[in-house]
Amino acid sequence: MNEAFDILYYFTNQAISIIEVKRTDLANATDKSQVYFWLKWEHGRDEISRLNFVSMQVSSDSEERVFEEGLLHFNTEQALYTDLDTFDTETLQTQRPDLIPESFQSILTHYFQSQ
Repeated sequence: MNEAFDILYYFTNQAISIIEVKRTDLANATDKSQVYFWLKWEHGRDEISRLNFVSMQVSSDSEERVFEEGLLHFNTEQALYTDLDTFDTETLQTQRPDLIPESFQSILTHYFQSQ
């Protein structure tokens, strides 16, 4: 795993992946928005976009994250992401964070090096 970040959540389908990342290279950061990132990668592109966190809810069997760009509702098996601009909804599979492809790892490393 990478020394600069840990992947906490990983959701994917053939078109996109959405992850939550915790920066581990910012020892003195106290602002959670500098440490925790939700990112969306459109497959086939060498760039990722940050989802701007608004709020979250947790229940016994599912969780929800609200971003300025969309809504993510997930459980241990799948996630639904709805884009708030187009109202398109993607069904994603919940994956173990250690299964993230090497190509995505490289893009993430580059993303955080350029921050």
